[in-house]
Amino acid sequence: MNERATADESVLPGLAHVAPKIRFRRVEAVGVSIIAAVVFLGAIGFIKPEESSGLDLVVRVAIIFVALTAGFRFLGKRELSQMSPFEIVTLLLIAEIVSPSLTAGDESIPGALIGAATLLLLTFIDSVMTYRLKWFQTVSEAPPAIVINRGRLVEDVLHKDRVRPDEILSEMRKAGIERLDMVKWGVLESDGRMSFVRYDGEDTGAEEPLVS
Repeated sequence: MNERATADESVLPGLAHVAPKIRFRRVEAVGVSIIAAVVFLGAIGFIKPEESSGLDLVVRVAIIFVALTAGFRFLGKRELSQMSPFEIVTLLLIAEIVSPSLTAGDESIPGALIGAATLLLLTFIDSVMTYRLKWFQTVSEAPPAIVINRGRLVEDVLHKDRVRPDEILSEMRKAGIERLDMVKWGVLESDGRMSFVRYDGEDTGAEEPLVS
């Protein structure tokens, strides 16, 4: 079995026939429009920061956003959910290092408004593209991985995602699972958390858990 197998479409009937379509609630559409307008007006110079141009500010925020998003993507799933003290310190230092380059020393309200609006707009665009485009989802999000296969640890996945057996046992205890042989499937999700499917004495009919 492929531990990173494509989702079995037969598990959820009709899933493959649901094409992703972007639809907005009215309040969401109004909010996104206002945010986009602030970014646009800043980029063309209608809203002017004190120490830098609006366009320069938008570009700076966009570059840092993309760079940090890619960096966290490359770190791996487990680091996103459980950060060691060293990694927390690293994250705080990153914030201190990049913050001056985001605004180029501009502390004005228009500058903060343009920067915040740009960040919110980029976050929204990322969510839309992740939902709409499969290839973008693959690039921006790590796929789930099977760490327990019918009561046995999948060592290759543990090595690739740097997950220790004691971490898995800890997550099992939190889920009220006493022994490894009680777990049919254990999945390391995209957000770094673990989910488990227990043996319940009945065959669910699924040969593999639904992972992508």
